[in-house]
Amino acid sequence: MAGPADRADVDGGAGKRLITDAQLRAELELCHRFAIPHSQFLGAGDGRWSEADRAKALAFAAYQRSVCNGCGTRFAEWDEEHGGDRFAYVTTTVRCPGCELIAHEQDQVPDGADGYGVRIGLVPRV
Repeated sequence: MAGPADRADVDGGAGKRLITDAQLRAELELCHRFAIPHSQFLGAGDGRWSEADRAKALAFAAYQRSVCNGCGTRFAEWDEEHGGDRFAYVTTTVRCPGCELIAHEQDQVPDGADGYGVRIGLVPRV
């Protein structure tokens, strides 16, 4: 999980709009993936990175660092001292047939040298 410097409630962390605006997060995620400025994504830019584009990209990077890569939540959401709630989330169980098939096949991979480097993936049936 991220450190205090990456928390949204600490100077330098992700801005409130990124935390509350799922549409902006989705837009900036695509901008990050395609390495384009937000203004170009919106159809208003010419491909050059404006000061606002750079600020949004830096805020999005800070937001990404504030999100746990294991559970997808942010520390501040749990921290009651910063307006969070210790019971902000509940768990849910979902069974993915693809993950189930991969886990079953992983059981067949031999231990030791014969199993080194073996990865199980899914491809569409033709």
